[in-house]
Amino acid sequence: MEIDRAELKRQARERMALTDPKFWMVALAYLVMTTGVSWLVSFLPLPEDGFLLAFFQLLLMLYTTVVRFGLCLWALWTYRQLDPDLNSLTQGFSVASRVILMELGIWGRILAWYFLVSFALSLPVVILLLSDAGAGPGMFSLFLFFIGLMATIIVLRLRFALAPYLLADRPDDGPSAPIHRSAALMQGWKWKLFKLEFSFIGWQAFNFILSLGVTLFFLGQAGLLVPESVLSLEWFAQAYNVIYSAPVVILSTLVTLPLSLWLLPYQETARAGFYDARMLSAADEMGMPDMPPL
Repeated sequence: MEIDRAELKRQARERMALTDPKFWMVALAYLVMTTGVSWLVSFLPLPEDGFLLAFFQLLLMLYTTVVRFGLCLWALWTYRQLDPDLNSLTQGFSVASRVILMELGIWGRILAWYFLVSFALSLPVVILLLSDAGAGPGMFSLFLFFIGLMATIIVLRLRFALAPYLLADRPDDGPSAPIHRSAALMQGWKWKLFKLEFSFIGWQAFNFILSLGVTLFFLGQAGLLVPESVLSLEWFAQAYNVIYSAPVVILSTLVTLPLSLWLLPYQETARAGFYDARMLSAADEMGMPDMPPL
């Protein structure tokens, strides 16, 4: 079964436009609950102890993971025209332990496969670099090595991309079942989802250019765009301080906010539409029962 990306995206735009409260309010609430909270925590006088600091960062990461699941719920209910509200962003906390365990299971599998593939790919690279094949073939094999690692991560992320939606539909099945079902459902469908995700690259690039423009402006004001000083060790340290300073981080985020308030729910709703299309295809092909919404 082929997915009509243009039609799926049209339906996503059409259905998110019907939401009440408006989709941009949900996106704004999500950004406040994630990026805003992260900013707030960064300004707090946290303890300097490395263990306590890591503990706070871990709590923030787990909290963001659960809120992200709430956004998946909102997108899924929006695509199904179930009239979700802002409370959907907090619905993930009712199944927070399952969400966190599911995400940990996904990342554990990704890391395991990543290290296995990286080890397998590194063997011919090391052999070529240590042999008398020359610098050219060795550097080319190193380039292919990094391309292979990047492709591995993309494929693995696509393999488990449907897990949050499967957990949303059947939370009582626990955190492991959605991972296995996603892997099964994405067999032969990874390329289709990749093409859907890649179709948003233009909007993402535009947001990146806006953010980059703000960063370059501040680097220029700090006198760090002088060709003579670029790429020196001192330049890297000064540029790092400018790029991660509060004004640059805040302004580079604010300048991308108008587009993000539309693009974020658009992508999420389109991805939820892909999930429903895949479930419909699976039901037709294998007689799987429809999964009711949470």
